[in-house]
Amino acid sequence: FVKALSEGNTEFKAIVVVGKPLNGESFQKTLPCGYCRQFMSEYATEDFLIYAYDEEKDEIYQYTLEELLPEGFSF
Repeated sequence: FVKALSEGNTEFKAIVVVGKPLNGESFQKTLPCGYCRQFMSEYATEDFLIYAYDEEKDEIYQYTLEELLPEGFSF
């Protein structure tokens, strides 16, 4: 988000979040932390999509920002 914003991009539809443990095993379902969710809410709508991937289950998860940040702070 910060890089996109610094380059003048202000319209966001979705983000994909992936993560692996330090031991290098497969990708595990990883979601943005609370601070990141709040930060994204300042620039995206409640229906902004967040995707996560679990390699072991070979499953893609989809959430809206509203689902992951209910009653988030807003101006």
